[in-house]
Amino acid sequence: MDRRLYLLIVLLTFHFMAIARQTGDAKPAVSKGKTALLARLALTKPDTGRVNALFALADLHWRKEYSLDSIISYCSRAMTLAKQLKYEEGLNESANLLCIAYTKQKEFDKARSLLSQVSKEQQARLLLRIGEEFLFQPNLKKPILDTAFRYFNQALQLAQSIGSVTWKHESLIALGKYYYASGQLQKGKESFLVIIRDLQQARDVVQEAHIWNEMGKYMPDTDSSFQDQLWAHNNSLRLYHQLKDTGNLYSVMEDIAAVNMFHSRFDTARAQFLQAMQWRKEIGRTNMLSCTRALGWIAYATGNLEEALQWALATEKNLQELEKRAVSSDQALLGLIYAEDGQYEKALSYLLDAKSGHAYFRFLIPRKVTEQYIRLGQPEKALAWLKEFEAKDPPENPNHQESIAAAKGDIYAALNKPALAGQYYREMIALDGKAQQFKAREIYGMPFDVSGPEAYYKMARYYVEQRQYAEAAPYLATAARFKAFSGYQYYPATLRRDMRQLQYKVDSAAGNYQAALEHHLQYTLLNDSISNAVKIRQFHQLQVQNETEKKELVISQKDTLIRSMQQTAHLRQANLRQANLIRNISIIATLILLVLGALLYRQNRQKQRASQLVTIQNIQLQHLLKEKEWLLKEVHHRVKNNLHTIISLLESQAVFLENDALKAIESSQHRIYAMSLIHQKLYQVDNVKTIEMSQYLPEFIQYLKQSFGNTNKIVFQTEIEPMSLDVAVAIPVALILNEAVTNSIKYAFPGNRKGTIRVAMYHEAGETVLEIADDGIGIDENIKDQTLNSLGVELMKGLSEDINGRIEFASTAGTKITVRFSADPLFYPTLQPEKEMEVPV
Repeated sequence: MDRRLYLLIVLLTFHFMAIARQTGDAKPAVSKGKTALLARLALTKPDTGRVNALFALADLHWRKEYSLDSIISYCSRAMTLAKQLKYEEGLNESANLLCIAYTKQKEFDKARSLLSQVSKEQQARLLLRIGEEFLFQPNLKKPILDTAFRYFNQALQLAQSIGSVTWKHESLIALGKYYYASGQLQKGKESFLVIIRDLQQARDVVQEAHIWNEMGKYMPDTDSSFQDQLWAHNNSLRLYHQLKDTGNLYSVMEDIAAVNMFHSRFDTARAQFLQAMQWRKEIGRTNMLSCTRALGWIAYATGNLEEALQWALATEKNLQELEKRAVSSDQALLGLIYAEDGQYEKALSYLLDAKSGHAYFRFLIPRKVTEQYIRLGQPEKALAWLKEFEAKDPPENPNHQESIAAAKGDIYAALNKPALAGQYYREMIALDGKAQQFKAREIYGMPFDVSGPEAYYKMARYYVEQRQYAEAAPYLATAARFKAFSGYQYYPATLRRDMRQLQYKVDSAAGNYQAALEHHLQYTLLNDSISNAVKIRQFHQLQVQNETEKKELVISQKDTLIRSMQQTAHLRQANLRQANLIRNISIIATLILLVLGALLYRQNRQKQRASQLVTIQNIQLQHLLKEKEWLLKEVHHRVKNNLHTIISLLESQAVFLENDALKAIESSQHRIYAMSLIHQKLYQVDNVKTIEMSQYLPEFIQYLKQSFGNTNKIVFQTEIEPMSLDVAVAIPVALILNEAVTNSIKYAFPGNRKGTIRVAMYHEAGETVLEIADDGIGIDENIKDQTLNSLGVELMKGLSEDINGRIEFASTAGTKITVRFSADPLFYPTLQPEKEMEVPV
């Protein structure tokens, strides 16, 4: 008997394994993002794992969703638990991110309050975080910069007092950036040199090389700082040569090349980028994007459109190899290349694709888009597009404002509205001085803005078009003095060519024919170098070759797809043969099972008869249990109906009431609905003892929002962890929520003001926590005692006591109500279950 049973089990196992192989291996889906992190949080115990889960959620909101309120909530909870566990790493990282979130919300008092909760080293770190928020502002105004300086200096003094070399150096780097931004170049250099001297004394060559490069990288890019930039970068390059660190060599060489590029030293920059590419290849790097992109812009600036297109196509090919997407600079360069070739529709298509991208190009794009619309004879479309762009991305500094004014001047000139065009061109010139100052002090400069020669060229061109040559002459003379302008000097050959043509017209009108002839000759030479017939033919050949390669790539992809489909078909046939074999084995195994089953049937028959009576009795008990559950659901259903009837009666009575009586009726309606909704949930689910709060609370909050009818300006946020509560706990919790949310809707936002009501429910330190907070007017201190003794508050206190909980009221930046209780049903009285009938087996 036992041996046959063992054989049966083996055959059954084999049978179901065969069926499993026939249907394929099922792989569980991996949940990602916020849902996965919330599930992870729900499974953690109050240990370091929960701290890490809370910080991971905060970090997700920082990197992807950018919800500062959520960051603050999760980081605060992580900090609280980390302090209890004395988990230093979790405390430090949570405090750092929380400090950043506070500064982004301009809540600097709260950011400073974190200083007392962390170690001295971390205090220096947080001081730097607060100061950086003042340093990286759209407009570098002196009071803001001075505030940044105070924080950086305080961080430096603190780091020195505790002997922290790391944070001393970080503070000096921040001070160096401050001095650069405030126009104090020598002091900025000295801040970095202090670090370098420390590193030289410690013989830390690797870090010294890095700091030399940082000194040059953050230095404002002006004519006066040009040599200093090269000096700093070359020192870094020399040390990396000594270290034979090719990985950093090419990076520093690219920084040097960029400095030369933005000072219009295009030949030098080109050679340096090519050297950087060679070093990348020597160490097996496949990512050449930074070099190919820069070489494309250099070729465009020198008027070599064929080479510019070659580098742009090399960038496209490298992106495909790396499986990366193109960025705004790639689209912008192709747009400018095709625009110069006269393919305005194609240029416009690329430029529109590049409209959202890096700050370097963000306000180059609107100027170039409007130019293409104008060249296509569609200035009205240019104006509509520019207005839409400006509404979505308003200018933040003089550079941006000058670019928008220049674009509007071009549009109104094309619309034959010279008065408006002149108004915007003059606004552009008025902004140019501030834009130059801004560029000279900006840590991360904007090389593609209109400020400088291009702005004065546009002003001169406007006067020439109005035949006011005398007015055009001084602007054109200013534009021709390229070295007179601060900041980046990326001046393409096309601008130099157009200026020569304009100078020819101005000198001709003034009767200065010798100068006019010289300018015309220079214009002709520049124009021929940009657009001679050979280059145009080569450019078009390269374009046709590129389009052909793209078509071939599409065909190749189709061929690959066909081969893949054929391989899939062969695989399916092999799987079908394997399935047939498995089916045959399954049939044989089934027949064997049937034979063994017949043998076992006789022996099991007697045992079945003996247990038949027990089975019948168990079935009867199951029926009785189901009837009991249905009756209980019916009770809940009828209770819900009765409560709804009471609500309807109260609504009928409310018609004849007003003032306090009406408010009392409405409050009663909400409380009754809270209980009614719980009974409704109970008869809709199989488990009639508990309520899933993550489903119940949002639905009840939605009811409250709809019942008041005037909550369009109030935003409701819910963060409810998945949890089920006993009915004895759920009803008091719902009534507390009703009182708190109702009070917030009624009194927190007077005068129809905007606001946010946040409801959160989560586990913490073995307890369940319910938080209801608003950012309204808070509780008036003059009537605080009266408010905290009102009927609603007394009701919330009594309900909290019913569930053995604690309730806290806070009135800082709004009102916050926190209820802490244990969700363990052992703490609450329950009815003793009836003794079930015991059935002998």
